[in-house]
Amino acid sequence: MGTSVLTGVAAGLAGAGLTAMLHAVQHLAFGYTENTFLVGVQHASSTRRVLALSIGGAVVAVGWWLYRRLSDADVSVRHALTLPAPRMPLLPTVADATLQIVAVGVGASLGREGAPRRVGAALGSALAERTGLDAADRRIVLAAGAGAGLAAVYNVPLGGAVFALEAMLGGWRPRAMLPALVASVVATVVAWPVLGRHATYQFATPSLSWDLVVAAATVGVLAALLGNAMRAVVIRARTHALRGGRAVAATVLVFTALGALGITYPSLLGNGKGLAQLTFDGSLGLGTAAALAALKPIATAACLGAGVAGGLLTPSFATGAALGAFTGQVWTHLWPGVPVLGCALAGAAAVLAVTQRAPVTAAVLAMEFTHARLTMLVPIAVAILAARLTASGRRCGRATRRRVSDTSRAG
Repeated sequence: MGTSVLTGVAAGLAGAGLTAMLHAVQHLAFGYTENTFLVGVQHASSTRRVLALSIGGAVVAVGWWLYRRLSDADVSVRHALTLPAPRMPLLPTVADATLQIVAVGVGASLGREGAPRRVGAALGSALAERTGLDAADRRIVLAAGAGAGLAAVYNVPLGGAVFALEAMLGGWRPRAMLPALVASVVATVVAWPVLGRHATYQFATPSLSWDLVVAAATVGVLAALLGNAMRAVVIRARTHALRGGRAVAATVLVFTALGALGITYPSLLGNGKGLAQLTFDGSLGLGTAAALAALKPIATAACLGAGVAGGLLTPSFATGAALGAFTGQVWTHLWPGVPVLGCALAGAAAVLAVTQRAPVTAAVLAMEFTHARLTMLVPIAVAILAARLTASGRRCGRATRRRVSDTSRAG
């Protein structure tokens, strides 16, 4: 248990440090000193938006080119967890995380949580190795470190622990529950003096009604379609990501194009926090919500395909929020009185559940991100259930069609 506490302390300090670095890069790139990243982007000139992405893209492209020439270490948390003796190299992981933070800071459409997750896992790995834990316990501490990194930067202690268990370890192991929770709680508390104790998003919980529950079910069906499409395109982008000189050129090109899109859609830049907040504020029109729900996955996949690394949690959450806001606005024309922000949060949770294959994590994070009242668990659960049933039905349908096709060919 002592190793879990130390991992939480280390992950909390790392999360606070990486977040401070992110804010410094954002302020430098877009020339603001106060308010949120989205407001800073909105106040920046069109030229600055494009130049920030172009120059930033060149910096991170060259940085990753040098990094990959100097190190061939795999710093994926999931890869480390599959090893017989789980281990993550600390220095290469820190270098990779730094490049991720710079990329997100200049506006890449990727999640900032990828960096603290990896560093938290690497620190947990180093502490577990130093304290002489066996392979099974090292695997638990490594996963707990990843969850603690997430918990620290978003103030989500329970979400970080659930993420470590469901998404990292792939199940609810009783032996891992307490270490994961301890690491996440400690990391969150350690980060409070720097990052504060407020919710990630401002959210006014709507009243629970049958209207909202029915609308959430519809949102969930659509979330399954969009979430599966996003997951497929992201996996393909990562599998075929460019390397070497081609990656340098592609990164600059993709970032420049993203900067140009940011002239019309400033909330498209960055991890998606600003986009999600706009949906909760009711500030997105019908057409803009539809456009951003389509553009966010494409922008995220383009960054990954160019060879840039980063998280997918916030981009998925923001994509789902835009989808929910769009669906909610359409629904209000058919069924007046449905709260659009409730549909937005239900959509955010459902798309996150589909892309991460982690429904409990998605529900817990949606609640902790917003500090919504417990009544919001009902539409969130309905949306996630509808998404899972739709996604399962589509997978069964494809499997059936493949069997029929194979039988036909055999005949």
